[in-house]
Amino acid sequence: MGVVSNIGEIVFENPEIGLQITIWEAVHPSANIFYRTFKVTNTSNKPKHLRLFSNQNYRILETKIGETAVIDKHTLIHYKRDRYFLHASDPAFDQYAVGTAEWKGLEGTWRDMENDASLSGNIVAHGSVDSTLGWTLPELKPGESARIHYWIVLGKKYCSVLHTHKQEKKAGRKALFYHNFNFWSSFIERVSVLPEFSRISQLPHNVLKCFYRSLLAVIAHMDITGSIIASCDSDIKQFGADLYTYCWPRDAAWVCLALDKARYHHLTSETFEFFSKIITPRGNFLHKYTPAGDFGSTWHPVPMIQIDETGIPLYALYNNWEIAKSVWTTGRYYRTLVIPTASYLIKSIDAETGLPISSFDLWEERKGVYTYSACTVYAGLTGAYELSRSLGDYDNADIWKKASDRIRKSILEKLYDKKLKRFRRALDDSTLDSSVFAVWYFGILPPDDHRVVQTMEAIERELKRPSGGIARYLHDTYFGYMNSWIICTLWLSQWHSATGNLDQALKLLEWCADHAYPTGLLSEQIDDRGKPLSVLPLAWSHSAYVLAVLEYLQALEKKESDSCNYPEK
Repeated sequence: MGVVSNIGEIVFENPEIGLQITIWEAVHPSANIFYRTFKVTNTSNKPKHLRLFSNQNYRILETKIGETAVIDKHTLIHYKRDRYFLHASDPAFDQYAVGTAEWKGLEGTWRDMENDASLSGNIVAHGSVDSTLGWTLPELKPGESARIHYWIVLGKKYCSVLHTHKQEKKAGRKALFYHNFNFWSSFIERVSVLPEFSRISQLPHNVLKCFYRSLLAVIAHMDITGSIIASCDSDIKQFGADLYTYCWPRDAAWVCLALDKARYHHLTSETFEFFSKIITPRGNFLHKYTPAGDFGSTWHPVPMIQIDETGIPLYALYNNWEIAKSVWTTGRYYRTLVIPTASYLIKSIDAETGLPISSFDLWEERKGVYTYSACTVYAGLTGAYELSRSLGDYDNADIWKKASDRIRKSILEKLYDKKLKRFRRALDDSTLDSSVFAVWYFGILPPDDHRVVQTMEAIERELKRPSGGIARYLHDTYFGYMNSWIICTLWLSQWHSATGNLDQALKLLEWCADHAYPTGLLSEQIDDRGKPLSVLPLAWSHSAYVLAVLEYLQALEKKESDSCNYPEK
């Protein structure tokens, strides 16, 4: 197993002034503590006398109004209502200032620091505030370094953050990093129980490292409530001033598929609990949600229905049953999730076409009757049928089986284009779209059926980009012209694994790993020059990587097992 952890490392270097600053960061796996260590190195040929400063400027509860910042002995605390942020360090800071920021022309205490490299020592401020802490470093001779260990404790009471801080200080400044490293190492060791693990050493190093990083990345996007945000990227500002820190049921369901495949069933059960709380009275899911379960922002008229966002969570619950065989999970969510979502999907089938009614596609760009969406509705209803049979609900089982059979029949009759010899994107749209991989992935047809083969070969031939990845669809212009998408590239890899073309499957896995950011994180897109675009990381990209690697290992196991079978005489 490669060394993979959730400890971040950032290096800043300026040869002109002869300084290198290395920063290690970690979040405690069970306590609300963020830990950061600064290592300042003199890379010049002269001694240096330096001060290190850290500025804090929060928007607690999303505004700058009514906040307090106060120095309490050797700690700094920012708070508002029931949100407290305690800052402390080892060695303790020897300078500080709190003051007004972003109000009536006052920029903040960082200006105080910037003017003369010293701070005023003001102890308390309220309203729209910020703070700056300072440390005077010992003289650094050429090649010498100094370290500052700094942590932030979060809590809901003044006394509770002070208590946690004292415990942390008593444990020692290195304890959190050791705890973090050992915790996540133990977490990914669970993979060793998988049947696929016997072949994992046959993976190239970059693929194996990206696999473990992907496991940790999807977990890092999970909230304690069970929600799974699409991305924690703070750089992306889509449609003005919005982020990707929302839970899309679609993305969350794909993460559940990956985690269940990797046997982390206890985590997916938390997400099913979240689903059971956010489902509408009608039995469907909305566009996206905050981690707290509130309806998220949207750029479409309400209600913005995407039928696949109801089909996929239902299928994910069935997939959990198929792998974990946990009657507890199935029984617990049968009435709160299975019956409502299956009933909603039944009502959403158009009587004339036998396909789901028009809704937005998975790319959230246009309305229509889409192949991908129809396949997810089929998968959801087929899963509901299997779950109902497992619990003895045969009346619903018959209804859901008939509905799923009808959708499958309509998909094959109306969405396969005999002239083009491939599946259409939608009932009234023949555009080649990589998302039609859903036809084989969700069991409408086997992966080696000639209609699937023709479709996937068209995707590989016409959507392959100069960088080597696969685009979403012909003439896509989102963030540039026909950029490669990690998930679309992995869908093709999964098909090659499913059809036994393992060399090509592995090449695509390696391509994704080679185009990961230096941190090992996968973006949404890759441009034709091989550079990451849009959100980074994207939880869906990482969940698709976990699935694709495990499916490749399963196919490798099957191929090598078959090659050991001697023909009968």
